[in-house]
Amino acid sequence: SEQLFVEMADVMAAEGWRDAGYEFVCIDDCWMAPTRDEHGRLQADPKRFPSGIRKLADYVHSKGLKLGIYSDVGNKTCAGFPGSYNHYDLDAQTFASWGVDLLKFDGCNSDTLELLGEGYRRMSLALNRTGRSIVYSCEWPFYLRPMQQPNYTEIKQYCNHWRNFFDVYDSWSSIKSILDWTALHQDSIVKIAGPGGWNDPDMATLLSIFVFLSQLVIGNFGLSWDQAVTQMAMWAIMAAPLFMSNDLRHISPEAKWLLQNKEVIAINQDPLGKQGYQIAKDKNFELWERPLSGRAYAVAVLNRQEIGGPQTFTFSLTFLGNGLACNPACSVHEVLPASRDWGVYNWVSSLSAEVNPTGTVLLKV
Repeated sequence: SEQLFVEMADVMAAEGWRDAGYEFVCIDDCWMAPTRDEHGRLQADPKRFPSGIRKLADYVHSKGLKLGIYSDVGNKTCAGFPGSYNHYDLDAQTFASWGVDLLKFDGCNSDTLELLGEGYRRMSLALNRTGRSIVYSCEWPFYLRPMQQPNYTEIKQYCNHWRNFFDVYDSWSSIKSILDWTALHQDSIVKIAGPGGWNDPDMATLLSIFVFLSQLVIGNFGLSWDQAVTQMAMWAIMAAPLFMSNDLRHISPEAKWLLQNKEVIAINQDPLGKQGYQIAKDKNFELWERPLSGRAYAVAVLNRQEIGGPQTFTFSLTFLGNGLACNPACSVHEVLPASRDWGVYNWVSSLSAEVNPTGTVLLKV
């Protein structure tokens, strides 16, 4: 309902979310009336959004935030509401006239892969023709993948970020599956990511509220603290848009601290824009790195063991950045789970990180 989004905007402005970098309040599926109006335009459900989307957008903008909305490339949305098929220009003009700042464009109910691709291209061009700056969030490769390999060069020409894999859920098994998929396909997806276009591993545990943390489920109930730290750290390594899907009115101080952690967000939003990747696996441990601006690197040590106590992983700094990250010397700073300096090392030094089961130690080198 519009009241929910008004309350979320209030909380984002008042409790530090906007200042931490979370800019967008995004409405997902089911906001629409079941039919278009007499002019063929989409319309908001009159009971749940009685003031209309334009007035909601004005309110969100008054809080220094931006509004996102949802539609679908096919003739119906995933929940069965009117889709944008054969209405791409009209819907883009409608969204722009309402003051919308982001469009999540789903891929349900498109009859063929040709129509799917055509629809994503046409909506991209239609959004640009409005003259309004609207972030374009696509699900194009996710719907292509069962049948054919996505052309990421083309997808980046049309989309600002794109989903590759299944919806994230508030569970450790879901987070694991996304990390496994990303590592398995990193040779094809990492190189395309960069300013203007991003791989989106879906929300980082939080209520269809978007900050460029791809669907963060932190602040809900399905993840332990160590698993929440892992999601935040790994979404930063993956240069993921940070979207929260949670209820900010009822979030714990610990989850708020993690989601608003300026050091982690700075890694996630690093202007170099390179996506990180897995560089080593050893028994239950994974080592990931992400090149950052200023010749720095973010490094994640992930412990996939699910039982027992903390374990120590030792690795040589020559592993990092093809041997260049710490050549001839470097400083090491722990970002998560706590912020502390580890000191200065030379390029042949080894580092040892003690990591809790299902936890991650995030470093900046």
